[in-house]
Amino acid sequence: MIVGIHGIRCYRYLQRTGSPELAAQALAQEWAAALGTSYESGGFEAAYYAHHLHLGVSQGEADPEQLSLSGQEMLMGWVAALGAPAETTMGPGTLPVRQAAEWLARRYGELARRFVVLFCKEADTYVSEPASPRRHQARQELSRVLERRRPRVLLAHSLGSVVAYEALWHDPVELDLLITLGSPLGLPGAVYERLSLGEGNEKAKGERPPGVARWINIADVGDIVAVPRDLSGRFPGIDEHHEVSLGLVASHKATRYLAAPKVAATVAPYL
Repeated sequence: MIVGIHGIRCYRYLQRTGSPELAAQALAQEWAAALGTSYESGGFEAAYYAHHLHLGVSQGEADPEQLSLSGQEMLMGWVAALGAPAETTMGPGTLPVRQAAEWLARRYGELARRFVVLFCKEADTYVSEPASPRRHQARQELSRVLERRRPRVLLAHSLGSVVAYEALWHDPVELDLLITLGSPLGLPGAVYERLSLGEGNEKAKGERPPGVARWINIADVGDIVAVPRDLSGRFPGIDEHHEVSLGLVASHKATRYLAAPKVAATVAPYL
């Protein structure tokens, strides 16, 4: 049994299906197909949490000036990690945050700028408050699936790797393998420093979660979410790190990660 947990921009599954349960099923069908198996075989399930982080759609939702103060700080930390000049990352505020977004567009293109702003909106909703109900509910969605299904493998993509890492510390379960895909866990300022592992576990940050036998991290060479790509410098609990090339347009897409030969070969024994 394999369980997957998604990243950002997955609220559309709920809009399409009408319920979190059906959204999880639709997501699982897509991911299972990308792995070369079928959801109907019963060997794959998805944990769905997007509805807990959704703040509604507003005009200019990809406008960096519409981010909260902590969301702006996340954006500034992100572009600094990507190598933006110091004058672009001097702190939150209308002018600096717009300069940071414009630098992203010049360096990586308009789609990347839009994606990063939307990522900051959703990710900041999760990490901004250590004890927020939204954060707890997102973790609980995964913990409930893991407790019910008792999988051998957990596939965690993008922001889902942050939810998974925290959930596995708050509510440990036995796993043969944790695979993080396009993970922002090590993103300085924006994510790493905001990780919350639960009472008594804060000094364990970077270690492999209890109950996880093996941890593999996989990142596309051009994935601007996976910064740094090799997490082992901050996460000595990682057993293996691999870099793949998914193509510029799809460098962060979950299904492209799942279809990558390295991922397919790693999970094949568990399908």
